[in-house]
Amino acid sequence: MFLDSRILLMGLVMGGLVACSPKTTYENFISDQGYIPFQQPLSQVGVGALLAGSPDQLRIISPSKTCFPTSYNGADTQLYQSVDAQLPEISKKMSISAGMDANFLAASGTPLFRLKTSYTQLKTLDVHIDGASIEYLDEIAFGMWVYSGMSEACRAYLQNGGSFIRQALRVDKMLFQFKNSKGGLIAINTDKIKEIMDFEVDVKWEIVDNYTMSITSPKYVGYHLAKVNPQSPGSISYIASDLTKKGEFDFKPVESYTSYQGMMSSY
Repeated sequence: MFLDSRILLMGLVMGGLVACSPKTTYENFISDQGYIPFQQPLSQVGVGALLAGSPDQLRIISPSKTCFPTSYNGADTQLYQSVDAQLPEISKKMSISAGMDANFLAASGTPLFRLKTSYTQLKTLDVHIDGASIEYLDEIAFGMWVYSGMSEACRAYLQNGGSFIRQALRVDKMLFQFKNSKGGLIAINTDKIKEIMDFEVDVKWEIVDNYTMSITSPKYVGYHLAKVNPQSPGSISYIASDLTKKGEFDFKPVESYTSYQGMMSSY
């Protein structure tokens, strides 16, 4: 049985939700929380990653560690912060059909696994999403870093209008149970899991009991994009947390920390 805990639900295939596809229901849930949902698999995606393209055809220009490392010259850059996400609990469990629905959930954003078509006994997956966080770039540390440690190439990218992930919604733990066509739980062990799915590289997982698998690798599911002021790259000037009616990034101006330009001129 699943542990009774506070859970983030992404209501995909649930009783009564038949009008929308699982993909649409999932994306609407992420959007309702104030984030742009990832629509495709993106390895090494996360806060600080440099992105280009459109919402449905994103590409990573550079992973976060290139321009926003966690340490520099042996010291913590203090760029990254994280808080627990207090999101609505619609239900304690979601059931997903074993096929395109499950593969979409597992792949969008940070890819976790892909189900094997050769394992035909699996018909549905029951999923608990147990724990979510909001990760973001500390804007004070950001302004200091741009002038004191960031490379010229990264600073030039920002000043030329390049965008990056400023904030992201992250799932920290997912629990899975597997059911056959009669709704019965499928007993699992390490060998059985390997029959059912192929994991992406470096995904951390474990067997919790005879019927439950846990994935503890963080999975990014939604994001905000940001751009800086070209004249003062230590200031975040535009943020996109949703899309326009045409499905494009809706960048809106934010208050600039103009004092950074004077503060950092000595570096």
